[in-house]
Amino acid sequence: MKVRKLLLAAAIAAAAPAFAQQNVDISGTEFQAGNGDAKLATVGREAAKSGKRVVVTAPQEWHAKIAAKIRAGGTADVVMKDGFYENVLVRVEDKPAEPAKPEPKPEPKRVASERVPQDVPGPKPTLPPPSEPAPAPVVSAPPPAPVAAPPVQQAPAPQVRTPAAPQVAVAKPAAAPVPAQPDITKIQKRMEDSLNNGRAAEGPLAVSGLQSGDFIFVDGSVRAVVRRESLRPRMFWLDGELDLRRAELKELGTNRYQVINPIGGGANYALREDRAADAKSLVAAVPPDNAPDRAALERDYNDGHSIDESIAVEKLRSADLIYAGKGMAVVVRREGAKLTRFWLEGTLDLGQPGLQKDGTNKYKVISDTIR
Repeated sequence: MKVRKLLLAAAIAAAAPAFAQQNVDISGTEFQAGNGDAKLATVGREAAKSGKRVVVTAPQEWHAKIAAKIRAGGTADVVMKDGFYENVLVRVEDKPAEPAKPEPKPEPKRVASERVPQDVPGPKPTLPPPSEPAPAPVVSAPPPAPVAAPPVQQAPAPQVRTPAAPQVAVAKPAAAPVPAQPDITKIQKRMEDSLNNGRAAEGPLAVSGLQSGDFIFVDGSVRAVVRRESLRPRMFWLDGELDLRRAELKELGTNRYQVINPIGGGANYALREDRAADAKSLVAAVPPDNAPDRAALERDYNDGHSIDESIAVEKLRSADLIYAGKGMAVVVRREGAKLTRFWLEGTLDLGQPGLQKDGTNKYKVISDTIR
């Protein structure tokens, strides 16, 4: 009895790591720091052994790097999907079954009655010769009646015709080819699969209904809004005209934006080019506790946890990562296996040689002398 219990416990312990690897969640900070490479390689190795496929949801610009890390553990079937926030979700699932191939149909058998008749030897039947037709009776024609002379008619006066003006054919201009219209239904279905796990969007959302923290994804004329209110995101179709250069939007990547402030009405509005975001210096301070921008940065770069420490500009050192916002910035520093986050305080020259731009709002410190 004791031996059976020990064998059962050993089987459960052996199966636990494989089950734990079915779903892996790696934060954006861990992935950029390289802490998730071993997890991705392990998932690839287990999927290659079991013959399953790996489905990854992450930002599009990370796809190539993630696929390389997974295939480093084994030649696994990897399916990449575009994610709407900066983290990596990995799921291992069975491959879809291939459709059965149709069996070839047998050729129909030829029936004996359909055989081609052959020439039978022997005398051929002959037809009687045609009989000669009887001669037609001769009928004598009556003498012709006298014909009266026709009356003399005067010749009509000659008519003078005026030559018609020559007609010139005018060639009609060829109609310009009509450009093919995009299939809106297919675009929406593709975005629902990649952004909403295949679920249908809830409906239209007006521009005035956008909230701070909403994500906007653009595919041609279709614009999807993803709002994360709980563990399950909500998806809408943006209804109305919206200038994607507005200062209330932050560009996260190609065709990806985040709402950092509610969209105001009126024809006069500021563009990102008019803001100080493109200036050569950043004046940063610790944001208030209830600031929407602070909550957005804490959600993006600290998994939604509060950042309570700050660091001065002159205390920055090599390998620090700076994520700049509007009047604020988050500093991520690696200390051994630990990552520490700070709010930056002071004025930072973004064009100095000690900084290297690594994204839309991301900078890497490459020198210990920062001003």
